[in-house]
This record gives sequence, C-alpha cells and structure tokens, in this order.
Amino acid sequence: MDGEKTFYRGGSEFEALPNEVKIDQNTGFVKPNNGISVHLDPNKVCGFGGAYKILDLPDTLKIIQRGRDLQHYEIVPRQANLLTFEQFNDELKKIKAIKEA
Repeated sequence: MDGEKTFYRGGSEFEALPNEVKIDQNTGFVKPNNGISVHLDPNKVCGFGGAYKILDLPDTLKIIQRGRDLQHYEIVPRQANLLTFEQFNDELKKIKAIKEA
C-alpha cells in the first residue's frame, strides 16, 4: 500500500458486488484494472455508512488510481495473483480498517 496516502472506503463492508468488477470471460478471473472504490477524502465516502480508513491490505490486493477524479482509487487484484470473484471477495474481507468518520 502507498505509505504516503491514506485511503477510505464508505461503509464497513469490503465486498464487491457482481456489477462492480469485470470478469475475464476466458479465464474466469477478476480483471486487475477494475475493483471496489476507495477515496483519499473521507468526506466523499462517509455518506455510505461512515468513512473507514484502510490500515492494511492482503498481499493479493493493491490500490490503483482510476478515473478522472485524481482522489478516486480502486482496490484490485495484483496482476500476479489471479482471483475468481469469490476469491477476490474473500481477500477483500481480510482488509484491516477502522472507522474514522
């Protein structure tokens, strides 16, 4: 995880919905460029059940900047760790976070 940035997720649920991620139809794995949203600004996510500060990610996941909003990021699978949708959700549930706002 980028030590210089603090990331927040709205709500305590670290789980992807089927329409949030893209699945490679050939392999059945979650594509590594699309995941669940996080933000640098806790105020942008606190309306979704509170802002949860991400403390630690499992080694199978990483955070990438995505979209026009340069403060918007997504938690995605690492390229080297190919995960099915179910495995991706299992890894998301291992994220350590605390409620900040």
